Amino acid sequence: MRRIAEIFQRSGVEVIAQATHARGSAGDQARAAISEGCDAVFACGGDGTVFEVLQGMAKSSAMMGVIPLGTGNVLAHDLRLTGNSERAAAQLLSFAPHRISLGRIETGGHTRFFTVAAGVGVHAELLYRANARAKQSGGHLAYYSQGARLLFRHAFVPFPVEITTSEGKAVETTALELVAMRVRSFGGPLRHWKPGSSLLSDDLRLVLLRNSNRAHMLRYTLQALTGLAPFDGLEKEDADLSFVSAKSVLCRVPEVRAAQLRVQADGELLGPAPTRIEIVPDALTLLIPPEAGWIGGPLTTQ
Repeated sequence: MRRIAEIFQRSGVEVIAQATHARGSAGDQARAAISEGCDAVFACGGDGTVFEVLQGMAKSSAMMGVIPLGTGNVLAHDLRLTGNSERAAAQLLSFAPHRISLGRIETGGHTRFFTVAAGVGVHAELLYRANARAKQSGGHLAYYSQGARLLFRHAFVPFPVEITTSEGKAVETTALELVAMRVRSFGGPLRHWKPGSSLLSDDLRLVLLRNSNRAHMLRYTLQALTGLAPFDGLEKEDADLSFVSAKSVLCRVPEVRAAQLRVQADGELLGPAPTRIEIVPDALTLLIPPEAGWIGGPLTTQ
C-alpha cells in the first residue's frame, strides 16, 4: 500500500491510505471520505471489497477506482487492469472518469448496489463457498471444483420471474437459475463467454437457466470455455439457457422452498428471495480505460 500511495504522490495526487475498520465498514468510510472533500476513492482488494466501498459511493459525484488485491478481481479484469497492483495504480493515472449505470438489488429487506453481477440460485451458494475456500488456498481452483460439485449434484428449485425488458415489455417465465450481468465477462477460463453485457450499457443482461438436463449443462459449459456458446433468445421456450436485456426483474420464491435458494451480488451472499433486481442510470463515476475500443459502446468488444 505504501508503494501504491507513492505512485500517486509522485504524480501530484494527495493520498490518504486507510484500512477498513471491520467487515462492512468500507461503505461508511468511503462516504465519510467524500464528505470530507476527497475527489476519488480507490477500492484496494477483490470484488468483495469493491462491493462494500460501492455502497458508500453510489449516487455520489466522487470518482471510484479499483486496485486489484483480492482473490477474485472480475471488475478489475473487465477494466483491463493488470493483476500487479502497482502497475494497476500507474494505469489508473491515465484512466478517464465516466458516468455509468449500476445494478441495484432489493432482498431480505435491504437494498444494495452492484457492478459485476447479481442473481438467485445455486450459483450464489457456489460463489460464497468457493470464495471462502479460494481465500484459504490462495487460488481459483476452488471456484471450479466447487462449481462442478454443486452444478451436477444440486437439486434445482424452480421459481417464477417477472421481467421488464429493455423495450418495456412484461414477460413472465420460470427459471432454475438467474444471473443479472453488468460486466462483459467473468475473466479467467470464462473470459471467452460474453453474453452481451457491459458496464457502459443502461441495461441488465439476464441469463436464465430453464432446463436442468446435466448433459446439456456440461455441453454448454464446454462451449462457454471455448467461446462457442450460443445465446438463444427468451422467446425460445425450449432453450436451455435464455438471454435477455432488461430494466428489471422480480424473482418470487414459494415460501416452502425459500430456504433452498440463495441470493448474491458481486459474490456476496445476501438475504432470501423474493428479490428485485433493476438498473439505476447515472449512478457512479467510474475510472475506465481511455482506449477508443473500450469506451466505444457496450457491444463493440463482443
